[in-house]
Amino acid sequence: MTHLTERAIDPVRLGRQAEVFAALASPARIAIIEALSQGERSVTELVDMLAGLECACSVERTNISKHLAVLRDCGIVSFHGDAQRRIYRLEAPCLMEAINCVLDRGCSSAACR
Repeated sequence: MTHLTERAIDPVRLGRQAEVFAALASPARIAIIEALSQGERSVTELVDMLAGLECACSVERTNISKHLAVLRDCGIVSFHGDAQRRIYRLEAPCLMEAINCVLDRGCSSAACR
C-alpha cells in the first residue's frame, strides 16, 4: 500500500478559490485583466482601451469601476492614488499566462503540463 501525503481540502481556501474564478467569469473583467497585463492604467484609460470591444460586456465607466471593485476584492488588482485618479495594477501577472495556457494547451511552463 502506498502512503501518500494528502492535504485536507481547506473549505475557507476553497471558498476563496471559487470567488476568484467567479470574478473571472466576466468577459469585461478578463478584458480588464488583459489590459492591465500591459501595464498600470487609470479607469479613464481602461474605458478608452475597452471602448471598441464588440462583446456582450459592458465597458461604460461606471461598470468598469464595478468590475474593478470585484477584481480588487479578490486581490487580483490593486490601485494607488495619483492626485484625483486611481491607477490600477494587476497583482497576479501570471493570470494571463494561466488563462492562455488553458486556452492554448501549449504552455511551456512545467505547471501547465
